[in-house]
Amino acid sequence: MASSIRTVRAASAIALATVATTVAVAFAGTAHAGVYTEVEFAPGTSAAVVDGAVVRGDADSYFFDARRGQVLDSTLTSVEGNANLSISGPDGPVIVVSDAWTRIVLPSDGFYRVTVAPTRGNATYTLYVEIV
Repeated sequence: MASSIRTVRAASAIALATVATTVAVAFAGTAHAGVYTEVEFAPGTSAAVVDGAVVRGDADSYFFDARRGQVLDSTLTSVEGNANLSISGPDGPVIVVSDAWTRIVLPSDGFYRVTVAPTRGNATYTLYVEIV
């Protein structure tokens, strides 16, 4: 009898953990919808242009690999002037936020994230990224 109670408790704990994990993943997905992709540079180039559209409440994220000391030039233009970009470093914190352009020396090796989000309503945009 005691072993069957332990089995039921273990099964209940596993089921509860599964439900909690599923809920956490579901909420994680809804917290940040939109594009989530790596920037694709054409062979032999260090610049890329991305055209996109993001709806209010969402954000589009673009990733690229870079080295410490490289310079990142980025320009964001939006049809209605209603988008901004933020750049996060490999360690996670936001390095810079801008509504137009930025030029920064990258502080460390690793994957960087450029996030584009609307400041009001939906935003249609063009993002230019160059690493030199």
